[in-house]
Amino acid sequence: MIENSSSLVLIQVICVLCIAATVAWIIMVVPMKVAPSASSRFALANFSILVGMQLYIQRTDEPSYLHWLVADMFILIGFCLLRWGAQRLYHLTSSHRNDLMLLFITGGLMLLAKPQASSSAYLMIILSFSAATLFFMLAKDHYVALKANFTAFATYWLVIPIVAIGFMFFIRAFILMLYPEKVSNYAAFNAKESIPILWTYIALILIVNILIIGNTINRLVVKIRTLANKDALTGLWNRNALQHKLNTEHQRWLRDKVSFSVMVIDLDRFKDINDNYGHVAGDEVLKAVAQQLSSATRKLDYLCRFGGEEFVLILPLTDEDNVLQVASKLQHKLAQIQLDWHGNTISIEASIGCVTMKEGVDAEALLGLADKAMYQAKNSGRNCVKSANLMRLQSDSINR
Repeated sequence: MIENSSSLVLIQVICVLCIAATVAWIIMVVPMKVAPSASSRFALANFSILVGMQLYIQRTDEPSYLHWLVADMFILIGFCLLRWGAQRLYHLTSSHRNDLMLLFITGGLMLLAKPQASSSAYLMIILSFSAATLFFMLAKDHYVALKANFTAFATYWLVIPIVAIGFMFFIRAFILMLYPEKVSNYAAFNAKESIPILWTYIALILIVNILIIGNTINRLVVKIRTLANKDALTGLWNRNALQHKLNTEHQRWLRDKVSFSVMVIDLDRFKDINDNYGHVAGDEVLKAVAQQLSSATRKLDYLCRFGGEEFVLILPLTDEDNVLQVASKLQHKLAQIQLDWHGNTISIEASIGCVTMKEGVDAEALLGLADKAMYQAKNSGRNCVKSANLMRLQSDSINR
């Protein structure tokens, strides 16, 4: 039981923080619906730690599995839930099996000692090593997820607090191995000497929850931005995203002269499809086209739905010869689409215009040239490919 008044106050603060964090995450789940699957795990994590702490402070000199083994396991389960929540938040591979195995091994090792004060150093060493392992793994999960969206500097600073918590547990286990008689300084909560470690727990709870709430909000913002730049029907990038990517590639070309090309793809006689089969059929055609084009392009290519039945493809590291080959390949891929609509087969054809970046052309003009080349393909009988670069060369030769 807690006899020191200062320790009691700090433990009450820890419990209040756990309750507040649990309520905050529940609010994220129910009314706000912010990453509900991950947030529910974070709520359970704080509640589990709260239960563990409540059992922890009831320890006496009498042996008790409830106040020793069960209390420690609740705390470790809370740490596991923090990791599982992060994995759900970042869509990482689940570590449930490995973490449960760690809990099983930890519980087995704890059962080797009698659950009482005389075994507290041994029990705390086992708890600390397991907690350190979980926090190191939690830091790894955050690093893997954050490095895709942040600079290396920002990623390290977001991960360092979690790593520091892991080291805190690891160092505590190491000190208790060397000096088991100092267990009251580094593990017990019922003495004046335990006040620094209680402050450490308060900092731990605040840091972890603030960090994870920040990452959850950031994840939500990234998702909102992504959805704002996605076409709702096809899932491709939309016109706003296209303009940003086009400007990025143009700036790269101005700086490094790295060649890139732009392709405008317009479905032929799409109005006839809507008129003959209905707009629902037209939507299905657009989805099928988007899927086929996505499967035929590289990861570094940028495919957008420009509007209606028109698609734009930005191809980095692609010159005039290569863009014509890609256009022919895409035409062949689209011709393979045979959409069955209520017993009728809908075939797809497309007119394609393409252009490769040249001196004296800005990003907006480049898209306009590709669009003109596409209309030239329409005027040439549809279902063909025209290059704005070749058209300009032909025009220059005629003028000479």
